[in-house]
Order: sequence, then structure tokens, then C-alpha cells
Amino acid sequence: MIPLFIRTAFLVLLLATLAAIPAKAQEQAPYARFSPDIVRLAPPGVLADTVNVWGAVSQRGRFMVPRGTSVSEILSYTGGPDISSGRRSRGGTNVLGYFTTPQVDVYLNRKDENENGEYVERWTYRLSEPFPPDMRNYPLRNGEYVTVYIRERPTTLQYILFGVSTLGSLAGGYFLLERIL
Repeated sequence: MIPLFIRTAFLVLLLATLAAIPAKAQEQAPYARFSPDIVRLAPPGVLADTVNVWGAVSQRGRFMVPRGTSVSEILSYTGGPDISSGRRSRGGTNVLGYFTTPQVDVYLNRKDENENGEYVERWTYRLSEPFPPDMRNYPLRNGEYVTVYIRERPTTLQYILFGVSTLGSLAGGYFLLERIL
């Protein structure tokens, strides 16, 4: 039989180990939850602003960020523009989608204190390009909204393929009608 003090020591070690596991997992989390709807990215004790990020990004929501965070930094915190959220395909793989050049539109809505209206700042860039320089230096303020949209403009190849398929359909319909009549 195992003595009582060894069983007690084993039980204390087991409980201490189980108590330490959630603390380690919480330290390794990329986002620390501040409240049920706000993700805290600012360390405790640092002046922070609450910014809302919506649209085509990997992680949407309300973020508590250090004061002076730029628009490009908040986009990097949220995982950047998410091309898969705006892309639609009709069953299977969208082959023509590989030929498009996605364009990212970033809108910043800020309340204007003087006129009690809303002020909108907009940046546009291609997904393959770096962030615009003025977006990197634009500091966010408390209560602002950042919205990201991704637009895909058709390329010349897509127009050509559309024209070829349309002409082929018309020619096929013409020969079918000629054959019937």
C-alpha cells in the first residue's frame, strides 16, 4: 500500500499542474479578450483607443489598440485583407478569378466634432502593392470605424473569353436553326 503522505503529495502536484495549464494557454493566445465583444491588443497600463474593423478582413470586430496605432497596423492586427471573403464562384474552381487583379478599398469613418457629421477617408491600392504611405502614417482615434472592401476588376483576357464564348453560342444557334429549317 502507498503511504498517505505520498498520495497527498501526488494529489497536490496534480492539482498544481492542472491549475497552471490554463494560464499557459492564455499567455500564448494571440488576442486577449477584454470583454465579450472587445479584443484587447494594447498591454495593460497603456493609453488605448477602441477601433471597429469590419469588411473583408480575417478577424472582424472591436479592438482596443494602443493610442497612435495607424490604419495599416490595425489591418495587420486583423490578419490583413481577406481575398476569399469577397470572391464568388459558381461551383468548383473559378478559373478566371486567377487572372483578376484585386483592388483593396479601405474606408475610415470618423465623427467630425465641429459639425457633428461624419468624415470619411479612403485609400485604394492593389493587393500586390504595399500599403499607401499616407495610410501608414494615419493615426487612429477612439471610436473610429475601418471598413475593408475588395473589388476584382475584369481583365482583358476575361473580356476576350466572354466575347469568344458569346460568338460561339451565336454561331452554334445559327447553324442549329439553319439545320432545322
